[in-house]
Amino acid sequence: MKLVDNNPDKKVIDYDDYLKVENWYLTEAIDKNISNIINKAEQHRNFIEKLLFTEIKEEFRINKPAVKELHANGLIKKADDKNVEFWVPLYKKCLHDYFYPYENGESKTIQRSINVNDFITKQGKLKIDRIIEKYKEYVKRRSFRYFREKDEQGNYKSIKEAALIYSFETYIQSFLQMIDGKSYREADTGLGKSDLIINVKGDEYLIETKIFYYEAQFLQGRKKLAYYCKSLGLNRGVYIVFIPNNIEYPKSVKEQTETIEKVEIKTFLIEYDEEKDF
Repeated sequence: MKLVDNNPDKKVIDYDDYLKVENWYLTEAIDKNISNIINKAEQHRNFIEKLLFTEIKEEFRINKPAVKELHANGLIKKADDKNVEFWVPLYKKCLHDYFYPYENGESKTIQRSINVNDFITKQGKLKIDRIIEKYKEYVKRRSFRYFREKDEQGNYKSIKEAALIYSFETYIQSFLQMIDGKSYREADTGLGKSDLIINVKGDEYLIETKIFYYEAQFLQGRKKLAYYCKSLGLNRGVYIVFIPNNIEYPKSVKEQTETIEKVEIKTFLIEYDEEKDF
């Protein structure tokens, strides 16, 4: 309804129109449905974060308390493969935004260590390789523990996988704030990936962040990223893969720049220590 109300005389409502309404829901609107979704999701936070940040399939079984309650409240549904999926992309984005650790103060820490000129060419283009290199240095200094929320008793409420994704997003958003860059999430109903489109003076990248589980998943993710880029009219994408440092992964799992379906895909590996970094 809001989308139609905003464009009463427009015959064709486009994606930019949708993004404006989505931003309104994320930053201004007080919506009873979304408030209810958030309240229910908070009661099953670990379950929701697994859907948001991992590729672990969760079978849709209606007698499982989390599934039953979240389905009854319109948050999740049974997918064609009989697993759980989010029902409404906007609800997924609202939950991502709600769980995001805005209060951890890391953005200021990051901005103090950034020299903007190191990341931008004289022509105003993005040095994406340099950004990832500096992010890796930041991770080694700060780890990921600052991106996990705790309850009043000091116990962690959020899962480790969420901290990995939020860490990178905070870093890139801190940089974009300094140069008046823009970003938005791609609207999709899939699970296990986080797609972020960044725009710096018309220079656009689609960034996908994933957590490494096994070789086939890693290789398939690159192809999917190329497909997403083509569907958006972009000729390049960035593949950020978090990988534990205590495993010997296949030779195909490496940092490289390659062309897939005429799309340039840059792959970066972010290693982490499952014991020390959280």
